[in-house]
Amino acid sequence: MSDEIGLLHHWVDAHREEMIEALQGVLRIPSKKEPPAAPNAPFGMPVRQALDYTLALCEKYGFRVKDVDGYAGHAEFGEGEEMVAAFGHLDVVPEGDRWSYPPYGAVIENGYIYARGASDDKGPTYAALFAARALMESGLPLRRRVRVIFGCDEESGFGCVKHYWEVAGEERPVMGFTPDAGFPLVYAEKGIANLFLEKRIDSESAPLRVAWMRGGRRPNMVPDYAEARLIGEVSALYAALVGLLRCWDRNISYEPDETGITVRAVGKSSHGASPQGGDNAVTRLARALLELNLPGDREWLQWTADSAENTGTGLGIQGRDDVAGPLTCNLGVLEMAEGLARITYNVRYPVTWKFADLQERFQPVIDRAGWTLAEHTDSAPLYVPLDQEPAKTLLRVYQEETGDTESKPGTMGGGTYARATPNAVAYGAGFPGASDGPAHEPDERLSLENYLRAAKIYAHALYELAK
Repeated sequence: MSDEIGLLHHWVDAHREEMIEALQGVLRIPSKKEPPAAPNAPFGMPVRQALDYTLALCEKYGFRVKDVDGYAGHAEFGEGEEMVAAFGHLDVVPEGDRWSYPPYGAVIENGYIYARGASDDKGPTYAALFAARALMESGLPLRRRVRVIFGCDEESGFGCVKHYWEVAGEERPVMGFTPDAGFPLVYAEKGIANLFLEKRIDSESAPLRVAWMRGGRRPNMVPDYAEARLIGEVSALYAALVGLLRCWDRNISYEPDETGITVRAVGKSSHGASPQGGDNAVTRLARALLELNLPGDREWLQWTADSAENTGTGLGIQGRDDVAGPLTCNLGVLEMAEGLARITYNVRYPVTWKFADLQERFQPVIDRAGWTLAEHTDSAPLYVPLDQEPAKTLLRVYQEETGDTESKPGTMGGGTYARATPNAVAYGAGFPGASDGPAHEPDERLSLENYLRAAKIYAHALYELAK
């Protein structure tokens, strides 16, 4: 290990407690997206508070800081015409249920810190922040400026980086990385499309019908809870109660009252990029309701149950490529009320496809079923060959730091900021075989040793990119 890198490592070790305390502070802010609260709080006050907390720390540490209209912010040091960057995010997905620890308590136990955002992405982002501070305070000579960018809307559509670069016109780095995936690095990310389908439901004349049904919090989360309200004639409601009593699914519960029956389903949340790891509560509920006599609702409930298949077969979009593997599809949100059903699918499609290829497959399927594509979002795939920068340098740094030459760079269905600017890849902070995370699930956690270990790797990487 060179003297320069040894200096950076020593700085991280010497600031261990300060790094942990700072991370606990930001993890205690429940920075879920909310409606705009003020001109400089486009994603709600909790996200605004996380950005304020972070920029105040950076200013105290001696960085040049900038708040970009509340959409994002950055901390920078150094001189030079060119700039390299690490960019992470401060927003989190909703905490969901079934936590063993307070989701915003930042409790430390057995060497792990537990909180929503611990591994996705506040912990890795703060590892990059302290890596930049280590480099700044080391005084090592650099020819490029170093910037850490803090986004505020990564989990809900990348509105933060779109504003940062396209509206505010902030400078783009010549090279960079996002600490929002796994080591050694991720060189390809699938395309991500959200499909919002709508269909009118006419079941008013049926003796038993679904008055409303809802489930799911975000497109990129597998729903862990869903519920529906059944109304109709007394005899039909009684028959439905008998059917629910015999229901084969123990994760289904129901509650009758004077005017109808509320039916509930419990599942297991998971990241939308790996829906096979979850248990979709919307699907469970739709299948249970299909066991009842609901002639006016049967068609759309059957579609809901069938189209939630994780490979996209129900939408006619199944497929794969040799770079990143098979397409995945997550039915993330369902809302049905006042005769309108609306379903949101989160689709991760192969890196060699375009959205037009996807639509060519699903459009005839939804047309035949009577659904309409009301709107959609699309984030094009990312693919950076391993012999190009910054992948080449970042892989070398990881191998020098860890001695791990067996683990191979990967691809993923998740989407990171790397796809939002040229010459960037996702780099850590998950280590091969580590038990940090899982992202978007209960009891999300981060190993404190891995937090410090990642900071050392990021300090080394920023030095190599900036020198």
